[in-house]
Amino acid sequence: MMLRRPSSLAGAPQGRIRPRRPARSLTWGTRAGWGLGIVVVVGLLTWLLWPVASMLIAATAISYVLDPVVDRFERRGRSRELGIVVIFLVAVLVLVGLVLLVVPSVASQVATLAGNIPDYIATAAATLQPARAWVESRFNIQIPWNLEELQVQGPDLVRSLSPDTQDKIKSWVMRALSSGWGFVLNVFNLALLPVFVFYLLRDWDRIIARVDTWIPPRHRPFVESIARAIDARLSGFIRGQITVCLVLAVLYSLGLWLVARIDLPFVVGGLAGLLFIIPYMGTIFGVAMGSLLAVLKFGLDGHLLAVWGTFALVQLLEG
Repeated sequence: MMLRRPSSLAGAPQGRIRPRRPARSLTWGTRAGWGLGIVVVVGLLTWLLWPVASMLIAATAISYVLDPVVDRFERRGRSRELGIVVIFLVAVLVLVGLVLLVVPSVASQVATLAGNIPDYIATAAATLQPARAWVESRFNIQIPWNLEELQVQGPDLVRSLSPDTQDKIKSWVMRALSSGWGFVLNVFNLALLPVFVFYLLRDWDRIIARVDTWIPPRHRPFVESIARAIDARLSGFIRGQITVCLVLAVLYSLGLWLVARIDLPFVVGGLAGLLFIIPYMGTIFGVAMGSLLAVLKFGLDGHLLAVWGTFALVQLLEG
């Protein structure tokens, strides 16, 4: 009697065991096709739903910046909802302060600028008159632009343009109000921004944890290390840029107001500081606008050098 080795297949018909075929991996062409298709679909959906998608993208960026602040509330034993409410209240107070303090000041400066337009024309005529005389005598040509008439007729020209400007503003406001549905949609989309920010901030850690589960376990440590490095550098860059922009806006505004004494110093200085987030854009804008306002108000004198010195000194401090 033959002894049979115990097996779970004992007594069952013995057939030939077929070897398993190795799983066939996707070729690079197939992967590229799928990737291109996903990009096209996502791009098409983003284009069709851009009003909502833009708000969602902005809310994600704001939530990414504010998440460390909410985490500090959590580490101190407070809830995330309380931290978000405190942040919203601070943002509302800052916005109200800007409306009550900055907007009237800017409006008065714009009114002063509009009232000084005749003086600007007179200053420009007096500044360019020697250059015109030199060109006419040097090259024996006649410049058709009569600066004396411009200096005399400048105030009347400005006053004559005022009714047209008012009519244009009125027509623009009427067109904006007539498209009531578009106005309602814009207000609705803007109102979605704080809602998106609230829920993204509340569930930010859960969202990150859920995304982390999508990564294959064998690649998870490598991806997490790269993500932490990117997060540290990106968050540091954003915080640094925001801080530098605010400091530059204050320093530019104070310099243009106290030293250069041009019109609209806070508008020019604030925009120059905020545009610093784009390389060279803030400096170019501030120097160009500050120089133009200095020449229009004072002519070619030391105030122009004061504008240049303000930007040079602040840039030296920033560097």
